[in-house]
Amino acid sequence: MEPFAPPSGPLTWIETLARLPIATVVLAMAVCTVIRLAIAPMQNRPARFVNNLLDAVIYAGILVYLIIRPYVAQPFYIPSESMVPTLKVGDVVMVGKYSYRFSAPKRFDIVVFRAPDWALNPWQTPGKTDFVKRLIGLPGDTIEVQAGEGLYLNGKLLNEPYIKEIPNYSMKVINGWVYTLEYGPFGDIQIFKGGESTMRAPVDGEEKELVLRTPSQPIPKG
Repeated sequence: MEPFAPPSGPLTWIETLARLPIATVVLAMAVCTVIRLAIAPMQNRPARFVNNLLDAVIYAGILVYLIIRPYVAQPFYIPSESMVPTLKVGDVVMVGKYSYRFSAPKRFDIVVFRAPDWALNPWQTPGKTDFVKRLIGLPGDTIEVQAGEGLYLNGKLLNEPYIKEIPNYSMKVINGWVYTLEYGPFGDIQIFKGGESTMRAPVDGEEKELVLRTPSQPIPKG
């Protein structure tokens, strides 16, 4: 689960640069090109210095933002404690973007992916928020989180030495939907439902009773 408070403090300069939109990069390179063309006829030493500097900025922008970042590797900043102790808040990881072009994801891989809308908190932007997570369930697997016990994979409790603490929530997959069960201090249970292109929302009534009595089902393909 993601933390229930937004990360504090400004973005680091690394994360700011890593997240620059392509449109911003292209506009910046266009401005640099115009300035370079304007001072190109000048032959004095300061003009030559600025000219060479702008050349370096333009070529670096093309290499980093139009080739390396989309197809080779990209740095990501860790803003939350969801991957502690493996990754700590403030860590910057370099993620390869070519691995899964040649092989399928494997269990226990740490992956970066665009978060589904239903998993987001109110301060996170749908369609623009990335998650860093460890891959556990593959299509056809049955996974279920039991509060106070841990994660069950195909009916067996999984030994997870990489987690900070045992989850205090439960989770099931039923009919392709992900249900999260959160327990209050007085034994009350809140159940939330989420799925592809569907924001996370509470459920009640008959659907809540169905979730409570139905075991987790296999993860669908895709």
